[in-house]
Amino acid sequence: MPSLREFNERLASMASMRRVTSTMKLVAGSHLHRVQSELSKPEPFTRSLAALTAIIAQPRFANSRILLPPPEKGSRILLVVMSADRGLCGGFNSAVVHAVREFRAQHAARAAKISCLYVGQKAAAALKGEFPSVCRVQPAPGLPTVADSARVAKFVMRAFHWGICDEVWLISNHFVNSMTNDCRTERLLPDAHPPVPKVKAEPMPLPRLVEPNDERMLETVVSLWIQLSLYYAMLHSATGELAARVMAMDNSTMNLNTMEKELRTKRNRARQAAITNELTEIVSGAEALN
Repeated sequence: MPSLREFNERLASMASMRRVTSTMKLVAGSHLHRVQSELSKPEPFTRSLAALTAIIAQPRFANSRILLPPPEKGSRILLVVMSADRGLCGGFNSAVVHAVREFRAQHAARAAKISCLYVGQKAAAALKGEFPSVCRVQPAPGLPTVADSARVAKFVMRAFHWGICDEVWLISNHFVNSMTNDCRTERLLPDAHPPVPKVKAEPMPLPRLVEPNDERMLETVVSLWIQLSLYYAMLHSATGELAARVMAMDNSTMNLNTMEKELRTKRNRARQAAITNELTEIVSGAEALN
């Protein structure tokens, strides 16, 4: 049985860890409210962008590579994988890693090559030996901005137009509530669709003459969709990471409290046993003298 000194040292260590986990919970909670408030801000722009759906449906764009279905065999797939830069957030990052491996198993028969564009260090560290990266790992912003999504969207559009890939998919966590994150897999290119389908928008009436009368208009609208989709994904990923960290730190604090209570009970029992042994020795010594 450990000595009383060892019990006290372990109790002091647990108290220190409990202070750290409770502080991390408070910090993550304060950041969570700030990021969560950003989720609804892009909705007005999303409505305006979704109103341009009629432009994409025009017959003259039917043969565009952006709208045609991908090859059934030998397709080169670019995966945009979003995770966190830090751990201590439960199964947030492991869900993304599992989804990427599951995606490979589902598309193994038709994909000639799968490469990844990592946004976040954790998924890149876990998958670097399995999936090649097309560029350096992009940091996962704590509070995403439009510039962050524009940088990734620009790379994605260039890779698709230059023929580096035939398809672009996105795997990221979607924030549901403070206790739940849903890891989603969606295709960005080709045949892109407006993000956030719950947003209702009335179609915009098309004029008889639309300029420019070529695919530049289609590419502009689709690139805006891609950027908006990535922006939403970054916001949900950042919110989900903070919510998962709050839950993980709360569970860690409760577990430490339980362990500390059990250890304190064991220490009291050990102390009581030591006192009983000393009393027994004193009584035995007194009886021996008599």
